[in-house]
Amino acid sequence: MKKIFCSLLFLAVSALLIVSCKQSNKTGAMIPNDAAVVIHLNANSLNSKLSWDEIKQTNWFKETYADAPDSLAKKLMDDPANSGMDIKSDFIFFLKNQGSNGYMVFEGFVKDAATFEAFNKKVSNDAATTRDGEFSNMKLPGGAVVTWNKERFVYVIDAPYMNMGKRFSMEGGNSTEPSTLSADTLMKISKSLFSLKSDNSLGGNEKFGDMIKEEGDLHMWMNSEYMYNGFGDGMLSMMKVNTLIQGNVSATTINFDNGRIVMKSKGYYNKELAKIFDKYPAKEIGSDIVNRIPSQNVVAAFVMNYPPEGLKEFMKVIGVDGMVNGFLGKANYSIEEFIKANKGEILIAVTDFAVNNRTDTIHVPNGEPMTHNQSGPEAKVLFATSINDKAAFDKLIGTVKAQGGEDIARGMPEITYNLNNNWFAVSNSADHVTKFLAGGSNNHAFASKISGHPFGGYIDIQKIMKSTGSAVKDSSEMIAFNASLQMWQDIVITGGEYKNGALSGEFEVNLVNKNTNSLKQLNMYFDQLSKTIKAKQKKYEEYRMDSLPPAVEVPTTEN
Repeated sequence: MKKIFCSLLFLAVSALLIVSCKQSNKTGAMIPNDAAVVIHLNANSLNSKLSWDEIKQTNWFKETYADAPDSLAKKLMDDPANSGMDIKSDFIFFLKNQGSNGYMVFEGFVKDAATFEAFNKKVSNDAATTRDGEFSNMKLPGGAVVTWNKERFVYVIDAPYMNMGKRFSMEGGNSTEPSTLSADTLMKISKSLFSLKSDNSLGGNEKFGDMIKEEGDLHMWMNSEYMYNGFGDGMLSMMKVNTLIQGNVSATTINFDNGRIVMKSKGYYNKELAKIFDKYPAKEIGSDIVNRIPSQNVVAAFVMNYPPEGLKEFMKVIGVDGMVNGFLGKANYSIEEFIKANKGEILIAVTDFAVNNRTDTIHVPNGEPMTHNQSGPEAKVLFATSINDKAAFDKLIGTVKAQGGEDIARGMPEITYNLNNNWFAVSNSADHVTKFLAGGSNNHAFASKISGHPFGGYIDIQKIMKSTGSAVKDSSEMIAFNASLQMWQDIVITGGEYKNGALSGEFEVNLVNKNTNSLKQLNMYFDQLSKTIKAKQKKYEEYRMDSLPPAVEVPTTEN
């Protein structure tokens, strides 16, 4: 029964992700201000891009419908409104820690209270409904309860392992085993959500309100302090690690546009970290740095421009400056010298990716080299960082060598490094190092996409997949490979600007088809993958049956 309830509730929630909702300035009214994660569903926008009728035409839906456990599940899959929920209203899902425990909440509006009650009675094997004034309550299987009135509903589900900070408290290296929340406790929580005051809810949080106002299909709010509460306890408390999470929240808006999936985020930080961002703003990366990458066959590139002066201040804030200086002091070096040596520009590039047959040589200390033949991926990797003071950087290299860096380099003879007055470069390709230091411009098409920001990243999914296609042998795997090849184009990441108290970032997944919205494409793509999974399952079952030994006929004996 618990499995059936969970399956039906999952169907209800999944269905309601797709059907329409209205935005409201009261979205956060029934969300505690110390919720760890909040997901807001703009189903009106989602439904305009992918209707429930379109989903019903997929093979995976038809198979799921055919295997539905009872008539209620089929009724719900026919039309999510049969749950009694108002599918034209906002839906909210959030997670919250409570001591060493946690709970999950799914809430929305009621369309028909009688239908809603009947739906819950069916999935809970006719659980009793209790009345408390305007509220109706029901205890459900699986450590869950539901409370509703004529307007709104709230499901509260026990989540004992959610509080990761408390679970991995770091005290003695042991994890704590959380207890579960009783049904009566969950019921009190569900009732309290209906009467939250604005001071205790996200309804009065300006940053949360600004996120909801952003045009998007989904909104996601994450409060690091409440998500990882207790992570900095024990030994880590001596290093002020909690500064990394206290008062820090992220607000993300996700859109399924034509030909791409876009995530735009803003990060808000506590006063100590905000002072660092204000005092030491990151600078933009120029396209000229990206265009120094020697190869035209780039599969991934990441660039950033950080302020080295801010690094020392950051270490002070989290309480590790003394420890780092003590460690560096043993090598006759210091944080100040590191800051003096570096300008702050960093580039990492992966190029010329391929799957080849190769012979690897393993150098064993005080022993004969060992060789190993294998087929696997190969690529040229380049790391480069800009130099602020050549003499200070020379000392940095000398310090690394003195601490055993030279021995490590001898164990990896394919690694080459060099430097000039402006750049230090290291790679498994000597030619890459030489050409990067020489400068030049290769006019990479993606350079303009990731430059102009303090941070930029690019991953060419097409090149990676085409380079690995020869390794795909199974026919069903080839179907999935071709579907992926026709689906995914590349990934572009930018960000690092700090403005109006927020650190911004953008993550964009580009698709091959630019004319159809990405939600429709995902629906078709996953339908293709479901066919592949079914084919593999069928192939496995046939193989398993063929592998069984033939039945042995036992001779009968006569009395």
